[in-house]
Amino acid sequence: MKADFLERLAQGPLLGDGAYYLELERRVIGSYASHIPMAVLDHPEGVLEMHHEFARAGAELLQAMSWGVRPFGREKELHKVAVELAREAAGPDRYVAGTISQFIYSGSSKWEPLDADDRKRAREFFARRVSEQMDPEVDVFIVETFYSVEEASIAIPFVKEAGVPAVVTLTFRDSEFTRDGYDPVEAAKRLVDNGADVVGLNCMRPWQTMNEMARRIRAAVSVPICVQPTAYQLEPGEVFTQAISRGSLYPSVEPRVLSRFVMAEYAKEAEGIGIEFIGACCGALPYHVRAMAEALGKPVGLPDAKRGYQTN
Repeated sequence: MKADFLERLAQGPLLGDGAYYLELERRVIGSYASHIPMAVLDHPEGVLEMHHEFARAGAELLQAMSWGVRPFGREKELHKVAVELAREAAGPDRYVAGTISQFIYSGSSKWEPLDADDRKRAREFFARRVSEQMDPEVDVFIVETFYSVEEASIAIPFVKEAGVPAVVTLTFRDSEFTRDGYDPVEAAKRLVDNGADVVGLNCMRPWQTMNEMARRIRAAVSVPICVQPTAYQLEPGEVFTQAISRGSLYPSVEPRVLSRFVMAEYAKEAEGIGIEFIGACCGALPYHVRAMAEALGKPVGLPDAKRGYQTN
């Protein structure tokens, strides 16, 4: 029987899975035209296979493909099936995470404070998202890819009311500040004060330009830290992967994927600075996760050739 999620984090770094959203489109299982998360209902066998691949690679937590679901007539069904698919692949020993994406703020550089109507609609949205994923039940929620502390904080109480831990990760794309003006340390502290059990960073940046922020957060808060960098190479002069952010995630260029060796080094470095939840975001494929698992000395279902990933 697996330990309580937060107790497990206290025992040593937990390895997450990789990317689903953009990879579903790349595999032609989902499409932008029909809304990518619809792959859960249209091609559940493909989504399930991705979960199995990450599990074989050594992931200790699988995320339900419930990120970025727009309100539509079958959203409750989609959330239920998404969690069930992740649970089937996870088996009894891995954790299953529900995912909560932003409602108000899409990631554009323009920021407007939320008004009363925004907050009301956001509360209704997050309450529904949590309820729909708790019907089949998850072990933890990852509130991820949020650009503002204010919006992420609205979601936290609904996760806590469901009785599971809240992992909250912010995204710093083209700025060293959240859209509501907080640097990574102040943002993390405010999220902890607002009830987050785990805080951290995800998406848009590879470890190359995320790690300094992660180090500062690690030094500033006592709760566990989660990092989920992208697995794309930066083009010269970039601090974030612009190709995946143009046109609301409609890639205008095919980004170059990082090597397995770079992702393995990231995992070892993250472990070394005390990151408890080591994951990955866009571009991270099962072979990346396998390299990360072997770098951390974790078992995998289909081991790689001996490539010197291991820390011991």
